[in-house]
Amino acid sequence: MRFPKLYEQLSPLGPIPESEWERAESLAREQSVERKAHFLRPGDAADRFAVVLQGVFRLVRVSARGGESVKAFRAEGELLGAYAEMLQRMPSMTAIEALEPARVLVFRTQDFQTLEEGHGCWVRVARRVAERHFLLKERREQEFLELSAEERLDTFWAEHPHLRGRVPQRDVAAYLGITEVALSRIMSRRRKRTE
Repeated sequence: MRFPKLYEQLSPLGPIPESEWERAESLAREQSVERKAHFLRPGDAADRFAVVLQGVFRLVRVSARGGESVKAFRAEGELLGAYAEMLQRMPSMTAIEALEPARVLVFRTQDFQTLEEGHGCWVRVARRVAERHFLLKERREQEFLELSAEERLDTFWAEHPHLRGRVPQRDVAAYLGITEVALSRIMSRRRKRTE
């Protein structure tokens, strides 16, 4: 077993028999991604996904006017990919960029389908991953409907303390749907309250 820690992280989605995990490892390839390099760019085939072994990535959509919206951040043990596009068999509309030097374990979509056909544990894993992503999107939508920018910031740091110091302020602002200036104002007000 090449990635026992990752096996432990993903097993609660399963359980995954060790023999199946070793089979999955044999189909995957490890890849290094330099800081500011892309795992996936808009227009690329959405025919692969990865598990982050080391590093942090941002998932970004770029508007026709060039504005960036940060959809999500992914760090160690989390999945990377353009899932919606993968399901629709269309090119990626998402840019996935490394915010620091990273390593990922890459799977081709067709290889994962082979795993699913070979053992039911992979169908369960895929379903649980889809359920988790649905719940994350639902929660994010509710936050935008019900919470102020300051409350969204509090929620973000409560849920992602491992990203402190690893994600630039402009990206946090873009994730929250506010400008970097607005985020600076929130942080300034907070500093004044604690003085």
